[in-house]
Amino acid sequence: MKKQPFLWFFAPLVFLAISMNSLCAQNNKDTTNQAKRQSDLYLRAPDVVPGTLPEMRRTSYWISKMDSPDEVVLSIKEIESRNVAYRKRMANRSVDLDSVLNNRIDKQLKSRPGLLAHIPDIGSMTPYELEGLTKEMVQNITSYLRSREFGNIMSIQYSEDELKEIENEISYKNGKTKLVPQTAVVTRQSRLHVIPPVKPEYIGMFTNGKAGWDLWNLDVLPPGTQVLVLHISKTGAFSFVLSERGYGWVSSEEIGICTPLDSYFFTNTNDFIVCTGDRVPFYADADCTLVSGWMLMGDRLPLIGTDSRSISIPFRNAYGKLSIEKAWLKPDADVQIGYLPYTKKNVAEQAFKLLDNLYDWTGSWYGRNHATNIRDVFRCFGFQLPSNGTLMAAFSERPLSVNPKEGREAQFNAILSNIPFLTIQICENSHSQLFMGDYDGMPVGFDAHGYSYKDKEGNDLEIKRWVVSTIETPDYFLKQEINFVRLY
Repeated sequence: MKKQPFLWFFAPLVFLAISMNSLCAQNNKDTTNQAKRQSDLYLRAPDVVPGTLPEMRRTSYWISKMDSPDEVVLSIKEIESRNVAYRKRMANRSVDLDSVLNNRIDKQLKSRPGLLAHIPDIGSMTPYELEGLTKEMVQNITSYLRSREFGNIMSIQYSEDELKEIENEISYKNGKTKLVPQTAVVTRQSRLHVIPPVKPEYIGMFTNGKAGWDLWNLDVLPPGTQVLVLHISKTGAFSFVLSERGYGWVSSEEIGICTPLDSYFFTNTNDFIVCTGDRVPFYADADCTLVSGWMLMGDRLPLIGTDSRSISIPFRNAYGKLSIEKAWLKPDADVQIGYLPYTKKNVAEQAFKLLDNLYDWTGSWYGRNHATNIRDVFRCFGFQLPSNGTLMAAFSERPLSVNPKEGREAQFNAILSNIPFLTIQICENSHSQLFMGDYDGMPVGFDAHGYSYKDKEGNDLEIKRWVVSTIETPDYFLKQEINFVRLY
């Protein structure tokens, strides 16, 4: 038989080609099968959620339905008087609040350490009383660490050694010298932690399911926020502080120790700008080429001059003390000198700037939840609303309510009797919404939550963002008593 030249060379290539064709065919088959299954990612709900119209996602739709959209509803003085009344009411809530609402507030405070109904008057306390208060607050958060099973950033349960490591960092023991609180100012967007993240991966995950919320975070403190430092962690990496948004731990690198007079400059100056955008950066140079930090909606910083471009910012120097530096804003920065005029149109325009933002229940991503969305919108007008729905329900001196036992018609009538964009509606479990109006008799609101709904094929469509939706989403809202906070 005649020998075939080079057959030994081509045979492996033919085999490789056949194998590759087979592999590609299998990959195509797998891809087709995967497409038939639900995606490995959670399915995003469409922007227009059930029961609403595409045009409802535009401010013009709602402004066209308003009576006197540019009329000033309340003056700055009237708004501030409501802020003062709320603080007094919460300081004396056992007397000034309805017992049902007061009990709900107590329940909220126990469920989330760090929450405060009002800031204690530290100045009137004896050293012994202050020592006891600090120890009690630290003990509350230490107990929270053991209150349920928590996991790290990968949802892996903590070991006993890891838990002891955290406890050792935050442990508090009565000192031999009296506790002297130190005034400080937050120098950048700073997360207020219930439990400090001793290591970056140490967060408070509580499930390996659809949500990745860090239960060890409570809120975000804006730059310029005054805090009282009551305790320092063992390594000094974290400071235990008391603030207007609650108590907890902040990174010591993010605060500057100062005198009360220095902190007063950031919280009480009459010349300031308010951030009216979702997120606005400020810069180290007048040409605005190098970012120094950023502001969130409702944040305020002192103004230098009158052109709204130069501002004073807090800065922590190498000695841990507060320095005051100059920064610049772009000419088109979304800011306002002083507070915005409180009109229905302005409220709507501010709210829609946050449309589709991710729902961040605990603020661990520097985001917002249902209550903090509303809080930040109304901060642009001077309101000092709390960051919790149940606490927010007490902002009205006599909050009106409707009970599901009264029937659906009574519920809808009560909801629709309120003024759109000036009313917050809050159900028993603390969930809050901004009332926008109605569509064919169905109440519609601005809401942020972490829920999903099923489409016609039975797929779970995830919302988990700030959306325009009907009162029927989430489905539990109408099954609970609803309180109305009328900001007019």
